[in-house]
Amino acid sequence: MRVLRGEKKHAISKGHIGCLGDVATINVARGCGGGCVFCHARCVAGAPPPGAVLLYENLPDLLRKTLERRRRPLPRFALFSTASDPFLGGQQVVDVSRACLQTLVEHNIGLSLSTRGDVPEAVVDLLARHRDFVRFTLPLPSLSEEYVRDWEVGTALPRERLFLLQRLQRAGVAVEVRIEPLIPFVNDSTEQLRELTSALAGVGIESATVSYLHLRPGVAEQLQREAPGEMGPLVLGGFVPDDPAFQQPTGKFQHLPVKLRAAGLRRIQRIARDRGVRVSACNCQNPGIPARRCAVQPPHLPQPKGEQIPLLGVE
Repeated sequence: MRVLRGEKKHAISKGHIGCLGDVATINVARGCGGGCVFCHARCVAGAPPPGAVLLYENLPDLLRKTLERRRRPLPRFALFSTASDPFLGGQQVVDVSRACLQTLVEHNIGLSLSTRGDVPEAVVDLLARHRDFVRFTLPLPSLSEEYVRDWEVGTALPRERLFLLQRLQRAGVAVEVRIEPLIPFVNDSTEQLRELTSALAGVGIESATVSYLHLRPGVAEQLQREAPGEMGPLVLGGFVPDDPAFQQPTGKFQHLPVKLRAAGLRRIQRIARDRGVRVSACNCQNPGIPARRCAVQPPHLPQPKGEQIPLLGVE
């Protein structure tokens, strides 16, 4: 993995979540050190070439200076590294991520972060010391190592993610498990879901969210190129253009048919319920079926004195 050097002009920028609207975002890199077939970070405009990550090495200093100037109210919380995985891509990426996280928690800014990689013990310790300001989301769509090798190349193995879950829970960090993406014919069989939800229950997880694969711009072409064997055309064949929920109003996302996703949700809810795990769909990624708002904000974040910030920069 090549790490290209880049510079940020704004430390804190504007992102958008369907459930929450505009929120503060902080991105340490562009592109991704992993090779997930369904990854949108490698498809967006301005993404680095394949096999490379554009790392913003000046971000730790820029972020500290931005927060210390206090020309505007600070954000209550920020989504951390939405355009890249903060712990994939090598030690340089990890070091920049850790430095930025340190600065954010020192200023009592809540963190919402996610990874398909592993997290160094020093970072887990940092998050534990500021647990009231942290929510950690961990995607775990399968317990199959073969699935990871084929569909989430270069990411942490399922057993490593389960161990990370245990480490975070022991540290008192709020954890949200996301069973995503569910891919028809790949990881959504009843047998696989039974195994997965049993494993979650075994490490003390009582609830999880689920989302089926959806296609952002460029992902279909990437999936066609990189999916193992003949799976690309098979998976893409499930996206029906004349289905009402094929596209969201923005036209940016393409979704599987509502009936397929609704039936899949009911099935996994039955399976998980038998194992003591509550499963719900994420509203942002599942139009047309019963869903709830994303659990993104840290659960114990102090209530603000004013509004969420006017965002400090725009990417």
